[in-house]
Amino acid sequence: MRRLRAWGTAPIPPVGLLAAATVLIAALTPADGTAAPAPALPAAPAPTLSAPQLPYDTEYPTIPYTAGEPSDPVAALARGLENGEVTLDRAGASAYLTAVLRELDIPVSSQMLVFSKTSLLARLIWPETPRALYFNDRVYIAWTPGTDGLEISAQDPELGPVFYNLEPDGEDGPRIRRQTGLCLQCHDSYSLTGGGVPRHIMGSGPTDENGQLASHELWQVTADTTPIRERWGGWYVTGTHGGQLHMGNVAIGRAGDSITAGGNLTDLSERIDVAPYPGAHSDIVALLVAEHQITVQNLITLVGYRVRTRLHIDQQDGLPPGEMSPRTARLVEGLGESLVRALLFVGTPRFEDPIEGTSTFASDFMAGARRDAQGRSLRDLDLRTRLFRHPLSYLIHSPEYDALPDQARTYVNGRLQSILRGEEGGSDFAHLSADDRDAILSILRETKPEILG
Repeated sequence: MRRLRAWGTAPIPPVGLLAAATVLIAALTPADGTAAPAPALPAAPAPTLSAPQLPYDTEYPTIPYTAGEPSDPVAALARGLENGEVTLDRAGASAYLTAVLRELDIPVSSQMLVFSKTSLLARLIWPETPRALYFNDRVYIAWTPGTDGLEISAQDPELGPVFYNLEPDGEDGPRIRRQTGLCLQCHDSYSLTGGGVPRHIMGSGPTDENGQLASHELWQVTADTTPIRERWGGWYVTGTHGGQLHMGNVAIGRAGDSITAGGNLTDLSERIDVAPYPGAHSDIVALLVAEHQITVQNLITLVGYRVRTRLHIDQQDGLPPGEMSPRTARLVEGLGESLVRALLFVGTPRFEDPIEGTSTFASDFMAGARRDAQGRSLRDLDLRTRLFRHPLSYLIHSPEYDALPDQARTYVNGRLQSILRGEEGGSDFAHLSADDRDAILSILRETKPEILG
């Protein structure tokens, strides 16, 4: 095994969270493919809230992405730090990470570790010192060993993914600053070439013993519909999953690593020094939930941006507020149908064997769920043959879903009613048994009746 590198500290550059996964930054990979250790990153200039104009400013005139005031939990924490209502305690190698997780109510059990150098902090990421990510329903946090700062992404109801850095070394203590252009070079669905929207990213690809992608062509953005065998390349994965294969825990070229040997890993201490991290795991259940959450959140963002823009054009063309042109109606139907399918887990793989994590994430995730009189919730995990026991996404309860344009939300709600009441058959929804549909309808009646009209 390669000798563990020193746990120095380096200032974090102003980049947004490569959220719950990361995307290839080829410019940071040496041309010869090697990955020799590099000195600590130089201090980055302090970012400002002013930002260059983004394509969003002209392409989505009703969504003030650059100049708007976010209403997500991270924005509230940033204001609390500025006005002195909140202070953060520094603790251990991860500096302010534990304090921020506590303030944002993010469980340590959500920890996921990624060792591929698919980040602007690539020089600090190795299979021995992976990057750590944490999340709840609305926020993603990333900490890289050797830094005191944090990369943060939040799902804003109107703006979609918003990116921040925690800067640790201000005169008045740590501060959270919003980031835009640099983060969005990767976290825009078209890489700021026009026509894209902000997104979270989770990815997988074969990764070597230096943390480099062994094949750029095989790297892919993953979703909850991606086959399990193609997920988590470049990630550590702890938990049991029977005979199902995945790409995690494998650093190509590292002695003893193979796809089969990388499965059913329950103890990371033989691979890495877990002491600097708040948790000692990279829980498979957390990874599965994060992939589903990111899939749905990205679709909600896409629907919101595109439909709001078309409605704005309709009004400019003289249509009364609330009315849609035929073109807008087709857009609502097309994008709305994609969201309906994601909410109902259409196309997600069936588990071949039961899955169990190694942390308390499963119980933490289900705690505090909205339940019907029989104690059922959309957050109930199954983990035997599928991820959730009642296959309608818990994100139906989220602020971002509620903030969708009325026309889009009305379409999705209507389709959900029709499908769940058995008014529509077909193979796409065959995974929903009669008992599934009845249970989901009961949960909605008691926890979100507006969905049912």
